[in-house]
Parts: sequence; C-alpha cells; structure tokens
Amino acid sequence: MTKIIALSDSHNSTKRVEISDGDILVHVGDFSFQGKELEIQDFIEWMKEQPHKHKLWIAGNHELSLEDFPYNAEVIDNETGSTYIHDKTIEIEGLKFFGSNFTPEFNNWAFGLTDRQSKIFWENAPEADVVVCHGPPYTILDSVTPEYNYQRPLGCIHFKNYLERVKPKVAIFGHIHGSSGLHETLEWEDGGKTECYNVSVMNEDYQLANPATIIEI
Repeated sequence: MTKIIALSDSHNSTKRVEISDGDILVHVGDFSFQGKELEIQDFIEWMKEQPHKHKLWIAGNHELSLEDFPYNAEVIDNETGSTYIHDKTIEIEGLKFFGSNFTPEFNNWAFGLTDRQSKIFWENAPEADVVVCHGPPYTILDSVTPEYNYQRPLGCIHFKNYLERVKPKVAIFGHIHGSSGLHETLEWEDGGKTECYNVSVMNEDYQLANPATIIEI
C-alpha cells in the first residue's frame, strides 16, 4: 500500500496546512497568488521541510511567473529535491504519475488552454496510474457553492474524456474551491474504477478548510 498526501490551492498558507506522514507528497498547484519571488521562496522553504521520501508538484493558474519564466520550476526542484511533473511522466513505488498544470482558459491567468488546445493535449496525454491536474474534469467535483450563483460545470471535458480512455486508478485535482475536500468514484463498464479527489485546502472565501488529503493505493 502506497500512501499519497495531496493538497492544492494553499495560496501562501501552505505552512499552516495539516500534513500527514506518507510515501509521496503532491502539491497540485496554486501554492501562491501570483507566483512572485517571495511566494516561490516561501514554497521552497515549506517543501524543504517536508520529510516525505518523494515530493511532486505542479503549478496552478495563480503561478503566473512559472508560465512566464519556466526556469523557476527548475529552481524549486533543485532547492527542494522535489519533481515538477507538468507534462511529464514519472514512476514511483510502481505507480506511474502524469501531471498537468492546465485548466480551461479564463481571463489572463496562467496555464489556460483554449478548447482546441485542451483537446489536442489530452488526446495525446500518456497513460498513467495517477493523473495529477490542477483543474477538475467536467462535472466531477467542479462546482462552486450555491451562494455564488454560478452553476455551470467548470471542469474540462477533454480531461474527462482522458479519464474514460485511460481509466487511471486515481485522479487528483483542485482549482474549484467549492468542491474542496470531496471524493467521487467513477465506475467503468469493464469493472474498473477511478477514484477522484478535489484536494483544495481552501474554501470559496480563501479560508483554510481542509487538511491535506490522504490517498492510499
């Protein structure tokens, strides 16, 4: 049994999140508000302190400077011993991980794809046991809370189509705070299933609401 500890959307409050022991730590993006130098340094300090044997991460739409200056990801990896898995596959403990920063295009935030770009990306994405994406798949834990009166699904249809094609064991994402901390199981016709987790630690009001999510495979 491999224990994954996953979190996202900690927005400069990462050091205040309750983190459990485990084999693999995964930060699923939006550790900052804009990816500024001091925010990156704060993330580096936090990641350095984590005792997990394997440490993975991707960026989110708030990490603007990582989109503009990709070498910042190398700096984080080099200083923390972690691995940035955006558009990359890595095998750990017999599990194949694939990561993606991408979310559907929205205003001028980072790592947004048009519908056509997203279709091309996910149709060509490799198979994996665990897929880590900043944003959710379409209709899967992708809703805001009712008081925000914004009810259409916010997830990516092409990510959902990828899940239906690849059928990974686990899908981990965040981005939509209104579904933070929730879990849903997708069952496939062949008898397999994909466990989906929205691992956002903040609610819609940007208040810490959840510990890091524990996922056992």
